[in-house]
Amino acid sequence: MDTTTASIAVLKVSPVNNAGKLLALADVSILLDGVEIVIHGIQVRADAGGTEVTLPKYRSPSGAWVTAVTLPDEVRGPMGDAVMAAAIEAGILVEKHR
Repeated sequence: MDTTTASIAVLKVSPVNNAGKLLALADVSILLDGVEIVIHGIQVRADAGGTEVTLPKYRSPSGAWVTAVTLPDEVRGPMGDAVMAAAIEAGILVEKHR
């Protein structure tokens, strides 16, 4: 199986001012073999259990929320790390010191 290098860049991370778990929305560019894919609406969410980055969702005809984009773990993990770093840099999140 051939491998390729993916380049990930956070284009924008914007705070969401509400009282819920959603803290920010991000737009990310993923470059694969010279083809750019831009994903809008990546969510930064937090609750008492921690902070997470989730891919955009839509409501299906059944009413359930479904992930709009499926990425392999090899891309999703580094993308989430980049979004978290951008949210910290923007002052939306505070880095947890261990």
